[in-house]
Amino acid sequence: MIRPLTSADMADALELLRARPLQNLFLEYVVASGVLGRVPGFVGWSPARRLEAIAMVGPLGGTALEVRDANAFAPLAEAISCAPLQPRHLVGSEDVTVPFFREYERSAAKLRWSRREAVLALGSRDLRAPGPAGGRGRVETARESDLAELTANSAEQHREDLGEDREAADESAFRQRHAQDLRDGRWWVLRERGRIVFQVHVGAATPRAVQLGGVFVPADLRGRGIAKSGVRAICAKLLERHELVTLYCDEDNAAALRVYEQVGFRVEFFNRSYLFEPLRP
Repeated sequence: MIRPLTSADMADALELLRARPLQNLFLEYVVASGVLGRVPGFVGWSPARRLEAIAMVGPLGGTALEVRDANAFAPLAEAISCAPLQPRHLVGSEDVTVPFFREYERSAAKLRWSRREAVLALGSRDLRAPGPAGGRGRVETARESDLAELTANSAEQHREDLGEDREAADESAFRQRHAQDLRDGRWWVLRERGRIVFQVHVGAATPRAVQLGGVFVPADLRGRGIAKSGVRAICAKLLERHELVTLYCDEDNAAALRVYEQVGFRVEFFNRSYLFEPLRP
């Protein structure tokens, strides 16, 4: 019933994921890129001919899954616990991640933290107009010369948001990932007097929606409305090409949630996110 997924499973996998497009935006984006059968870490559960569950453990331990049949949780957890790639950060709709974690936690690495995250979405009709003082320049794709500043900001955002220093863990790889995303046009910035005062990562995209992440304003500039202006500006651009813009945020981060709600985002559902301690070599 549990088996590695191949390119022949792509249509079935997309059918499963597209039944809940917002819950599975990232997984749909990855599967649609054609990785099945070419990249390790993808398994499926099919008690008969129909694919009822899919799980991905990425090369850095990023883990996501979708399950249509509750009988899949135990075999998925057992298969992943024996796999060479192990979860480092499990995130997804809480109706899937919570029951999976109950099965997986017996063999999981030590849990650093778990939290509940609001998943928000915004369409063109939801986007609120800027106030009288809403203009702060324009967001634009980051330049190659921005790499050092952008990477330093991103490292700080990871320390604040995840409670760990991913740059220190592998500085070269961290910089390379950001350099590639910058070249691909995924980082957008807002500048004042030459300084990046707001940055955001434009991530996974499907025909229906696009996902934002890495929203950051330097600590000494917060409380001035920069985040609200920047988020609104990038959403206005993205809504020219996408039906919805989505993001997720720790439900305890009241300041960030207030910014997103002021822009026009609404809560659609909740994720549950688990960060595990790294496995020792």
